[in-house]
Amino acid sequence: MSDATRQLVLVGNGDIHLRLAARAERLAQHGISVTLVTPEDFAFADWLGGMLGGEWQLDDVILPASRIADHGGVHCDAEVCEIDRGRRRVTLADRRTLSYDWLSIDLPSTLDERCLPGLHAAPGTYTAAAGDLWRLRQRLESQLASANESLPSVAVIGSGPNGIELAANLLALGERYGRELPVTLIGNERRPLPGACRRANRWLMQRLISRGLRLEMVATATRFEAGQLILDDGTPVDAELVLIADPPSASPALARLGLVDDAERGMIDATLRYREDPHLFLPAAALPGQLEPPTTRERAALLFASLEQAAVGSDDKLRYPPRQRWKALNLGDLRDIAWWGSLWCRGRWVRRLKHRRDRREVARYLKGA
Repeated sequence: MSDATRQLVLVGNGDIHLRLAARAERLAQHGISVTLVTPEDFAFADWLGGMLGGEWQLDDVILPASRIADHGGVHCDAEVCEIDRGRRRVTLADRRTLSYDWLSIDLPSTLDERCLPGLHAAPGTYTAAAGDLWRLRQRLESQLASANESLPSVAVIGSGPNGIELAANLLALGERYGRELPVTLIGNERRPLPGACRRANRWLMQRLISRGLRLEMVATATRFEAGQLILDDGTPVDAELVLIADPPSASPALARLGLVDDAERGMIDATLRYREDPHLFLPAAALPGQLEPPTTRERAALLFASLEQAAVGSDDKLRYPPRQRWKALNLGDLRDIAWWGSLWCRGRWVRRLKHRRDRREVARYLKGA
């Protein structure tokens, strides 16, 4: 490998890699050549909730991985079948090999139905992946469009921003058809938005309950049985369809690599590096010592800062980048919510601000296409 140009290989089509791909030109200025290896296109995560609620189409949220070429990167449309960390080499399914100086793995989580006894018997089980959400929407729309057809009960497992946005947009999908879709949100947190203040959480819960959402907080689903999820206190929740907002299982690729999660220390350090290999980044893994999990925007910023530091050979301690100034959720009813610590606001202008930010990020990656 040339000393002039170092090689960064991105394996996977996760949202963190999407944001890093848009910065490939800036990495090239530091002498880092970026190669993206994935057979799947990106999905813009901030629009997945809106797609489920009927606001966006599937084609709107899918961003071609090949567009990394517009930013000076290279796209390999292939699966990775082997990673030799000793030689720092990636072998693709077509037997091509790629050498790297740094490797980043950002693969979507997968759903292991064994994580919840009886889940395999559910009439429909979905994850928060773009394809799954699109299939769920199509299934629900076919029933919502028929006034005489009864509607299935939907249970969303996993609160936090992702679960809240998906549950709210399921309600929005029913509202588009003038029908109330029975939706339950199950989460083990006391607040649906742990990083927001109490007033914001109180308003959000009241808003969702007034729209028909059933909230089961500080609760865990223990099993699926006869069309119902049974919670840890024995409460039954009707659930013909189950949507897992945050699948508990990491990508099987990590297990094949022998990357073991240390329950106490975690898999990665504060710079997103795997603890046992400074040339390997796992940007989606749990960060140690973080009470509130960073967003993908924050993780992408941290990964970029870590790579910049590695490129210049700095030994200085990397300071964790400042938290993004505000976070926002699409609630599907034109009254979005945004917060930053104890500050929060809601309304149509929040929605317009969020749309402007999201469209700008998509346009930046697509280079105005």
